Amino acid sequence: MLRPLRLTSALAPLALTAGTLLAAAPPAQAAAIPGPGFPAHYTAPYIETWRSGASLTEANRATGLKYFTLAFVISNGSCNGAFDGTVPVENKDWQSAVNALRAGGGDVITSFGGGAGAELALVCNSVDSLKAEYRRVVDTLNLTRIDFDIEGPTLDNAPAVDRRNQALAELQREYAAAGRRLGVHYTLPVNPYGLSPNAVRLLENARDRGLDVSVVNIMTMDYGPELDMGKTATTAAAELHKQMARIWPEKTPQQLWGMQGNTPMIGVNDATNEIFSTKDATTLTDFATAKGIQLLAYWSLGRDRACPTDGSLSEGCSGTPQNQHEFARILNRPTQPERTVPDWWSPRCTNQTAWTCVWQPVFERLDQTGAPAAVPLVGRFRPMA
Repeated sequence: MLRPLRLTSALAPLALTAGTLLAAAPPAQAAAIPGPGFPAHYTAPYIETWRSGASLTEANRATGLKYFTLAFVISNGSCNGAFDGTVPVENKDWQSAVNALRAGGGDVITSFGGGAGAELALVCNSVDSLKAEYRRVVDTLNLTRIDFDIEGPTLDNAPAVDRRNQALAELQREYAAAGRRLGVHYTLPVNPYGLSPNAVRLLENARDRGLDVSVVNIMTMDYGPELDMGKTATTAAAELHKQMARIWPEKTPQQLWGMQGNTPMIGVNDATNEIFSTKDATTLTDFATAKGIQLLAYWSLGRDRACPTDGSLSEGCSGTPQNQHEFARILNRPTQPERTVPDWWSPRCTNQTAWTCVWQPVFERLDQTGAPAAVPLVGRFRPMA
């Protein structure tokens, strides 16, 4: 099976899969430099860590993207995480690439799990050992955000779900006590009608364990039937919004949209009757911008080029007509380090971009993890982006 291929069934999607690195890993070095963090809205496609670290540098130069998701950290056979299960997170090439990206104002998220290999909660048999290993990866890469792609049998493993959420909640509290924030994303399979019950249970367990979930990122891919992939990505997001409102009823509709992520598989999906085209990418980007969705991503950066023949499924190209890095261009959005969030719209506003609007002077600033900061910005009267 090709490396990012996944198991599929009708209306029961699975998703992102780590590959197998064939070459020996380069030597390790010290922890990465700190990053600048993330804006309120950003695009961070998944990049395959079974490739060389130079692929990150090349992608940054070729696409202009500043944010990337490193896929995936999985078990190396024990309670020890490694890129693709084989490459140490201290790997010199990847550390150098991350440092160069951060020096230029970009940053990375590291994703645990995926569609192949064992996520660490399946292998580390205690909350303490799991927390220690998550901490090691976070500290080595100087991360402010981590992602968990939980799918397939891993999603149904209730003890692992609970152990992971306990470990992450404790880790967040310990970092907070030291003046540091750690954003946690959950990347989950979705159907056109929203999350399946096991994914909802995972998020409810996270809430009950006191884990602050920054982003619920849905994998809008591999549904099974032939569908309009752009429209279905937006329909799934709207259904997710309803489910999130039931899980976190204290949050406003706008806050819930700001907690969402959306990750299609570009081009030909594993269910090869499904093709996410550049037109679908435009549909999704317009929707995400209108709703204030925090994260757009896609699987995967290495596939963002045309295949020799359209319609083919490949780990190295999309199988749909496109220019080089065209999905990166379409799905990328202008980044804004700060946004104002009015509690209500003034009757004097004529549209969302009118500078004649007068807002109620209550605003929130989003910090580097996308969470509302404690200090309001009062008196900055400008319409919401």
